[in-house]
Amino acid sequence: MAEGRLARFAGGLGLGYLHTLAVLVVGLWLTPFLLRQLGSHDYGLWLVASQVLVCLGLMDLGVLAMMPREVAFAVGQDSRHRESVPQTAVSIAIGRTMALVAWQTPLVAIAAIAAVWLLPAEWESLRRPFAIVAAGFVVTFPLRMFTALLRGLQDLTFVGAIHVAAWAAGTATTVGLAFAGAGLYALAAGWVVSQVLPALVAWRRVTRRFSKVLPRDRPRLSWAYVRQEMRRGKWISVDQVAHVLLTGMDLVVVGMLLGPEAIVPYACTGKLMTMLANQPQLFMQMAMPALSELRGSAARDRLFEVSRSMTQLMLLASGAIAAVVLVVNAPFVGWWVGEARFGGPALSSLLLTGMLARHINLSMVYTLFCFGHERRLALTNIGDGLVGVAAMAILVPHFGVHGAAAGLLLGTTMVSLPANVRGMAREQQTSPWVFLCSLAPWFIRLAGVLVVAAVLEGGLRPQGLAGAVPLAAGVFALYAAVMIPVLRTAPLGPMLRAHMHPWLDRLPPAARRLAAETLESPAA
Repeated sequence: MAEGRLARFAGGLGLGYLHTLAVLVVGLWLTPFLLRQLGSHDYGLWLVASQVLVCLGLMDLGVLAMMPREVAFAVGQDSRHRESVPQTAVSIAIGRTMALVAWQTPLVAIAAIAAVWLLPAEWESLRRPFAIVAAGFVVTFPLRMFTALLRGLQDLTFVGAIHVAAWAAGTATTVGLAFAGAGLYALAAGWVVSQVLPALVAWRRVTRRFSKVLPRDRPRLSWAYVRQEMRRGKWISVDQVAHVLLTGMDLVVVGMLLGPEAIVPYACTGKLMTMLANQPQLFMQMAMPALSELRGSAARDRLFEVSRSMTQLMLLASGAIAAVVLVVNAPFVGWWVGEARFGGPALSSLLLTGMLARHINLSMVYTLFCFGHERRLALTNIGDGLVGVAAMAILVPHFGVHGAAAGLLLGTTMVSLPANVRGMAREQQTSPWVFLCSLAPWFIRLAGVLVVAAVLEGGLRPQGLAGAVPLAAGVFALYAAVMIPVLRTAPLGPMLRAHMHPWLDRLPPAARRLAAETLESPAA
């Protein structure tokens, strides 16, 4: 499995970005279309219902969330020892997960029935469509382990392909039924198609391509082992609860305190940065199985070297997104759904600041997770989520939707960032100050670019999206130029030079000289 790790990662990442581009392009049309077909009230209800689905996902108790990491770690162990045994570490890990998921599925069914039954009376129009979604969730729950298994085996290109296909099929179903006047049932049917298709295809892929790693017999788990795994996985469950608080509770709080109609401008203002902000996160998600395999097969210093290089790349991408969105967000929302649904520059700035803070935090989270810090991360994230929700409950009645964005930002900066900086510093056997200083070159340059972008946007006041795009291109070029020294810094700089130099000869002479000058360090 060690051979071709970079190629598998690049293939999965490329398809992930293709998926995101398709979602972005289609979403520009789909959201206004759904608003026209459903109205703000029903569309807001669906946004809230999507968070109920996230809550149902907590029923896996962390088992499926840990599966890619555990399988990848077992792959690393098998490649290190290379023992000819009837059952490898990978087969053992898969068999135990299968048995746990079979034990959990009846509990998931009970929770799904309860979720439908307990919907508020004022959401009655959502009850039957949501019942269809809940039934689809129960059916696909045990099959989701095959997608997680493919991630652990780093068959990332195939996983990316089936997600693109499933999204296309689900979107087509939603659009077709919405045109036919199905209302919320169109969204429910599209969601079910998008979940059932990848689960079935992943199951077929595993049984045909990777049948040798499947256990011959599903192990019978003792109650002692189940309790041990539940204690081990409870921190993942706590972390998943925290994920709900961190990623969707702002919509719930806004909807409950200000009404479903208030969700729409809040969500529309953050739509562009949400779609673009997922790209650095996708990068780290794709890399997590490889980090786990390295943990099982490589030296500790090598793991930190790879982790730091990915952190550099993630933060470079995050800064570029912030600089561009700062300029184009207002014209984009006005062109997309109308100026009335833009929440204002203050809300946009708060959401951008929160995105940057979460990306800095996320760059540390994946490394700590690979080192087995589930408990630390869970407690940190649940504290972050609780502080954020409490802050939103206090601020939203006084400051409206701005209070929701400010509450999320307060939770990240007061809880997650300090705790995870200390954790990373401890793992790297250094001080938090030294660790923070390693981020300073990127942060100082980014702050300068954002100030320039804000001044240019305020002074030029571009008219419409067409007027903002050239300004955004100029800001991006400025950002790329000032970040070249960060790109050259170790460990990312030497890694890029090692992998890019063999390809330079295939480029045109002018492009070859530019790439070589960019990658070469000042010392070189």
